[in-house]
Amino acid sequence: MIVRLGLSVFFVVFIVLLLYIIKKKVNKPGYLDIYSSLWFLLLIGSQWAGYPYSADIFTLFVFYLAWVSFLVPSLLFCNINHAECSIDYTYGLNANRLKFTLFTLIIISLIVNIVAMYSLSGSLNFFKFGLIALRLQGRKLLDEQSTILYQLFAKCFIVYIPLAMIGYRCKHINKFTLFIACFVGLLTCVITLTRAPILSWAITIITANSICFNVTQKMFYAYIFFLISPVVITTMLFGMDNDELLEMAKLYIFGGIKAYETILNGKYPDMSFYDVKMYSADFVNYILKKVGMIDKYPPLVREYTYGPSTNVYTYLDAGTLDFGVSGAIPSAFILGAIAAYVHNKANATRDIFYVSYYCFINYAIAISFMNNELIRINGFILLAQLLMVRAIIKARPVSSPDSCSLIKSHQVLYDRS
Repeated sequence: MIVRLGLSVFFVVFIVLLLYIIKKKVNKPGYLDIYSSLWFLLLIGSQWAGYPYSADIFTLFVFYLAWVSFLVPSLLFCNINHAECSIDYTYGLNANRLKFTLFTLIIISLIVNIVAMYSLSGSLNFFKFGLIALRLQGRKLLDEQSTILYQLFAKCFIVYIPLAMIGYRCKHINKFTLFIACFVGLLTCVITLTRAPILSWAITIITANSICFNVTQKMFYAYIFFLISPVVITTMLFGMDNDELLEMAKLYIFGGIKAYETILNGKYPDMSFYDVKMYSADFVNYILKKVGMIDKYPPLVREYTYGPSTNVYTYLDAGTLDFGVSGAIPSAFILGAIAAYVHNKANATRDIFYVSYYCFINYAIAISFMNNELIRINGFILLAQLLMVRAIIKARPVSSPDSCSLIKSHQVLYDRS
C-alpha cells in the first residue's frame, strides 16, 4: 500500500509539473484536458474501487509511463500561441457550397437511419424487451444488415456538426440551423441506445466549439459535464437499481485496466489461429480481408477475461499484444503526437479537415479506456470524406494575411470616411 501510494504521488506530481509547462504553450483547452482528466480518474479511481479492480504495482507503473509518453509530444508540436489575431486563413469558403454540403449530409444521415430503423422494426421484440430491444437486438441486426450508405452516413455528424460550427462562425448559417445539426446528430445516436456514438456526439460538439469560438477552461469542463449527461441518461434506461448501476459503472470505467493486466502477465485468453497475427494493424488486415488475401485476423472485439468480466483492455492492448510492454509506450506517444499536431493545425486554420479530424482524435482519447480507435479503418475513411468535403466547400485561395488584419484595415477605412 505504501509503495503504491508513493508511486502515485511521484507520478502525479511529475505529471502536474509537466502539464504546467505544456499549458504555457497550449493555451486552449482540448486533448490534454480530456486525456489527463480521464487518466487521473482511471488510475486513482481504480485503486479506490477495491477488488477486483485494483491493479498491481507494475501495471500502474506502465499506465503512468503511458500518460507521460502521451504528454511528451506536446512539448515538440505545440509551440504556437493561438491568439485570436494570429490565425492565418489559407483558403476561403464558398457559402452556398457549404450550406448545400451541410444540408445534404444531414438529410442523407436522417434518411439512412430512418430506412435502417424501418427495416429493423419487424425484427425487434418490443413486447419482450421494451425500449431496450433497440440495444439488445438492434445493434446486432444493424451490423448484419447495414449497407455501405449506412456505414458512411449514419453517424456522419462528426463531419456536419463541425461544418455547421464553422458556417455559423463565418455567418453563412444561423443559430437555428446550427441547433438542427446538433439535434439531428444526437437523434441518430440515441435511436439504438448505444453509448459510444452519444459520447462521440458530445465530444464532437465540445471540440468543434472550442476551436471555432473562445472557450475558457471552466467553460470547457462545463460543456463536458453537460453534454456527457445523455450517456448517463441512456445508461439509466437499462432498468437497473442503484447498486447494479454502481457496479456496472465500476466495470465499465475501471475494468479495462485490470483486464490489461492479463496481457502484461501473458494470460490473454486467445488461442485462435490467424493468417496475420497483428492486432495493431487492424485497418491493414481489414483491407487484406476485403481483397481476399487473408481469411482470418484478430478481431477488434477482444476475448472476455473474468477477473473482472470484461472484453475491453484499454487502447494500449493492441501494441502490447504485438510487442509486449515495449509496444505500450509508443502507442501512447503516437496518440499524443497526432493529438498535439492536429490540435495545433485545427486552431491555426479552422480548416474543416483538421477540425473534424480533431473531433475524432478527442473521441479516440475519450474512449481510450476501452479500445484504440486509431487502428480501425473508420479513421481513414473519415480522412477521405473530409478531403472531399473540403474540396467542395473551398473557394478560391485567399491571399490576405489573416482575418484580424482584414478587420483592422476595414476599421481604418471606416474611420477615415
